[in-house]
Amino acid sequence: MEDTKADFTMTFRELSEITADQLKELHIPKEFWALQDLGKHKLFSDWVTMYLLRLNSNNGDSDTKRRTRMATVNPRYILRNWMAESAVQKANLNDFSEVQLLEQVLQHPFQRQEAAERAGYSLRPPAWAKHLKVSCSS
Repeated sequence: MEDTKADFTMTFRELSEITADQLKELHIPKEFWALQDLGKHKLFSDWVTMYLLRLNSNNGDSDTKRRTRMATVNPRYILRNWMAESAVQKANLNDFSEVQLLEQVLQHPFQRQEAAERAGYSLRPPAWAKHLKVSCSS
């Protein structure tokens, strides 16, 4: 993950959403962008093999149970710099809609939410945010 500069949050979340069969076949759906990025690493298939062996060592654990368990500890949404910057820019224009949306979404970060999906909160960060830096005092 470090070598590919993977998005850790989304990689773990997508691992909670992908099936073991999809991994076994190295069939990573396009919407799983973080796993797609990780899949570009030359050792990805070796890692998948080791990961699946580890999963198989959990006696009595089903793929559904694993995915459910992982989804309860790996959030789908986190506050990212680009989201905060977008909300601040709108708030400076007296439009607090994104601040309110973020407040609503982040109350339940583990649950898929239509409004958050429409806002792109689980997508790859936008290109304009690549070099964005938001400090604690922002």
